[in-house]
Amino acid sequence: MLLDSITLQADDPTTLARFWSQALRVPIVRGEAFGLLLPTSGVPLRVMAAPTSTPGSATAITRLHLDLNGGSDHRSWARTLCSLGASPRDVGQGDAAWEVLADVEGNLFCVMPGDRYEQAGPGLGSLPVDSARPRADRDFWARITGWTPAEGNAPELRPPHGLGIHLAFCDELGPKPAAEPNVMGLALRLDKDEREADALELLVKRGAVRVETEDEAPWHLLTDPSGNEFRLLKAPI
Repeated sequence: MLLDSITLQADDPTTLARFWSQALRVPIVRGEAFGLLLPTSGVPLRVMAAPTSTPGSATAITRLHLDLNGGSDHRSWARTLCSLGASPRDVGQGDAAWEVLADVEGNLFCVMPGDRYEQAGPGLGSLPVDSARPRADRDFWARITGWTPAEGNAPELRPPHGLGIHLAFCDELGPKPAAEPNVMGLALRLDKDEREADALELLVKRGAVRVETEDEAPWHLLTDPSGNEFRLLKAPI
C-alpha cells in the first residue's frame, strides 16, 4: 500500500479547497471521485464532503492537524493567511514561537518557524497525530506505507523518497471517542498489482479495525490502533 493523501472533511469542500489552494499555492484538481485534490509536495491534500450519514459527524474532532513550514518569516506568512480567511486562535499556547490559526471552517493549524524543517518554506511541514502509543503507531504506519522511522520532538515518519511532510505521533490528551470521527485523516491506495482483499486482510492483521460506516463511498473506512480513522481507496472497477 502507498500513502495516497491527507484527507480533510468539509461542509463546503469548494470553499475550503479554495482557501488551502491559495494558502499553499497549488491548484485544485477537479473531477476526482475521492474529493478535490490539492497536489502538495510529497503527499497531496484531499478535501472531501463530510458524510452526513456518519454517526457523530456533527461532533467531528481534530486529533490530526497541519503544522505549516513558515519559512524565513512565519509571522508574516501567518498574516497573509489571515488575509485569505484564516483567523488567530488562542488554545493556551502562551508566548510560543509559532502561530495558531483556524481555516475558514474552523480547523486548527499552526504556522511554525522555518528552521524546524530541512526544506525551504512556506509550505507543509508536518502532520501531528494524537496517539495512545506514539512509537507503536509510528511503526504501524511504517510497516503499512514504507515510510522511514525517525526521531524528532516526537516519533516521526519521513517520506521514503526525498523531502516532504513528516508524520509526527504525539501523546494524546485522552482516548479517541469512538462515536466522534476525526475531521482530518490519512488515505491509502493500493500498490501496483495489489489485491484489495489482501490489503484489507493485512491492515487488520497489523492492528487496524474495519468500521465501514460509509458503504456507498469509494473507499473502505478503518481505524488505526489508536482509533483514528483512515481510508483505503477502493480499486477501480
